[in-house]
Amino acid sequence: MAERRLLVLFGSQTGTAQDTAERIGREAKRRHLWCRVEALDSCDVANLIHEPLVVFVCATTGQGDPPDNMKMFWRFLFRKNLPAGSLCQLDYAVLGLGDSSYPKFNFVAKKLHKRLLQLGGNPLLPVALGDDQHDLGPDAVVDPWLVALWDKILALYPLPPGLEIISPNVCLPPKYTLHYLPEDSPHPARDLPQPAAPRAAPSELHPFAAPMVSNQRLTAQSHFQDVRLMEFDIAGSGITFSAGDVVMIQPQNSPEDVQQFCQLLCLEPHRRFVLEPTEPGRSCLLLLPLP
Repeated sequence: MAERRLLVLFGSQTGTAQDTAERIGREAKRRHLWCRVEALDSCDVANLIHEPLVVFVCATTGQGDPPDNMKMFWRFLFRKNLPAGSLCQLDYAVLGLGDSSYPKFNFVAKKLHKRLLQLGGNPLLPVALGDDQHDLGPDAVVDPWLVALWDKILALYPLPPGLEIISPNVCLPPKYTLHYLPEDSPHPARDLPQPAAPRAAPSELHPFAAPMVSNQRLTAQSHFQDVRLMEFDIAGSGITFSAGDVVMIQPQNSPEDVQQFCQLLCLEPHRRFVLEPTEPGRSCLLLLPLP
């Protein structure tokens, strides 16, 4: 039997495409497929020639631009010197997430699908184009498309004898385990001061802390929507923007909310811990989410 292996790659700007990719990864585990879920720029694109089955989940940003975490992949994939049949062994599917109110609706997913075809890839399904403007949101396209996708995948890679699809009512094993360190344990080596790295361009992994200059409410106090004009000082950041671009703002959690959260989950926020993956070959998060 062929190796039952699936790679799910995502290009996500605000996290929606990543959430969908993680959902596909969980559904793959319920079908006993060995699955990795990664950002496109975290994957060595040269290894695509060794992957039998890949699902791409891609958002479109701005005026038809790829998300920040797939721009290196995008440049590599569109190199003119790539052989036409270089991905002839690859079975793939492309799921796009976009907004039809923009002129270049799901442009990235459409262009990616076309390029993979040019390189010899074998599409399992037509490209799916999720739309935020649909009455039911992108799930109106995503849900039936995933049903068809799993039918195709299980036809190629049937369940091993004696195994069944794990019920949605059954919790999957965690991806990571957390172990608290003894109070008197030495600090891990990674806590030691590291040489300063060159400043990277602002991104999700390397955010730029921009002070707020002004925060003005534009709507009347009686209006049901609180619409605001905020100004930030981005001097020295190297950030450029055009009308219609999106800025990601991460609000800070209040100490009261953090304390209540830790109490509910029996966490000890001041204890040092080690986070380890539960599956062989899986790496830990590069950065833990921060408030």
